[in-house]
Amino acid sequence: MTLREARFFKGLNQWDISVKTGIPQSKLSLIERGYVDPKEEEKKKIAKALGCKVEDIFPRTEETNKRTMQ
Repeated sequence: MTLREARFFKGLNQWDISVKTGIPQSKLSLIERGYVDPKEEEKKKIAKALGCKVEDIFPRTEETNKRTMQ
């Protein structure tokens, strides 16, 4: 499930997530559209605000695996 799908499923908009996480709405928009890769701490905050696991909305990719192994 994508961040956007999870947000819609919970009936929340970007502003709601921004208020809950302290992450600017403009950055959430960039994250949803794939222009920005959020930091691990931001991923945790977003997942907590949506009541799900980080892996549910930010699946690990080959690129992510390479970065975490360095």
